[in-house]
Amino acid sequence: MADPEKPRDGEGAGSPATPSDSDEIRGLRETAARAQEYLDIARRTKADFINYQDRIRRERAEWGRDLLVGFIRDFLPALDAFTWARFEDPALTESLRILDREFLQRLARHDVFPIETVGETFDPMLHEVVSVEETTDKPAGTILGQLRRGWRIGGHVIRPAGVRVAKAPAGDGQKTSAPAAPAPKKENR
Repeated sequence: MADPEKPRDGEGAGSPATPSDSDEIRGLRETAARAQEYLDIARRTKADFINYQDRIRRERAEWGRDLLVGFIRDFLPALDAFTWARFEDPALTESLRILDREFLQRLARHDVFPIETVGETFDPMLHEVVSVEETTDKPAGTILGQLRRGWRIGGHVIRPAGVRVAKAPAGDGQKTSAPAAPAPKKENR
């Protein structure tokens, strides 16, 4: 019987692993490296797919908004006609006001709102100067009146509001803190 304390041939406490053991370890390491590489590829692919889904959602929302903006732009002249229509019969005038309120409510459901104008300070991102009036009653740059209603959808301007803007009298030597109103724009539409 062999002594359990004695090493067998080729085995020893300090002897190197057999060639088959090192090949097996090397093979396992290569397999683990390949598995890690495939896991990294799967993670990148998943992240790319999530980014793709987010981009598609954003693009669909933009397409829907663009379609709505196109429709609203076609619709605005008719809505302007309701706003400016006047009748001698008060019942007809009231009917138009009711229709106007109804249109505003329907548009608000789609995040479409008129741009605030009267009493506001001129903002070239929201307003378009149609006329300028010299006045000492209001600071320069204050909107005196609205000539055409402006519209926005969310933070995007569909059409700027056409406004009358206050300007300090030409002979007035006083300096005002409000900016002077710019010259009226020519509309290229």
